[in-house]
Amino acid sequence: MKQTMSKTEREKLFLARAGVTLTQDEQIIATASVHDAIYWKGVAVVILGMVMIPSIFQNLGFMFIFVGVVMVALADLARRFLMLAATNKRIFVRSGYVYADMIELRYSQIESIEIGMMFVGQIFGYGSVIVSGTGQRRIMVPYIKDAIGFRRQINDILVNK
Repeated sequence: MKQTMSKTEREKLFLARAGVTLTQDEQIIATASVHDAIYWKGVAVVILGMVMIPSIFQNLGFMFIFVGVVMVALADLARRFLMLAATNKRIFVRSGYVYADMIELRYSQIESIEIGMMFVGQIFGYGSVIVSGTGQRRIMVPYIKDAIGFRRQINDILVNK
C-alpha cells in the first residue's frame, strides 16, 4: 500500500535530497516535477529494436533494445535527481547523479524565466524551464510538468518583490 506524504514531509524530503537548508523566514513556494515524457526516447529505441528482431537485422535489433534499456535507466536516474524549486527568496536547481550540480539563484540575480515547449510538450503538458541570471548564467531544466504554471508562480514572486 502506497503511503501519501503531507506537503511538509515532501518538502523536507526534497530539501534533504537537494542538500539545501532554508533560512529562518524562508519557505518553499513551488516545486516542479519531471514529466513521464522523459522516457520517450528510450522507449522509442526499444520499440525500434523489437521491430528489427524478426528481420535480417536481428543482431542490430538486440543492440537497439540494449541501448534503449540503458536510455530508459538513465532517464529514470535523471528524473530522480533533477530538482527544481522556488522559495520566497531564491530558486534551487539540482541536477546530475555522478556529479551533482546544485545552483541557487536569488531573485535579484534573475533576469528572466522562459519556457521552451515543443509541439508534443504542448499536447502533453510539459516543457523546459529556462532561468536566465545576471552575467552568463543560464539554466535549462527539461521535461518539467506544468512548466507554464511553475513560471507563473515565479513571476508572481518576482512581481511582488
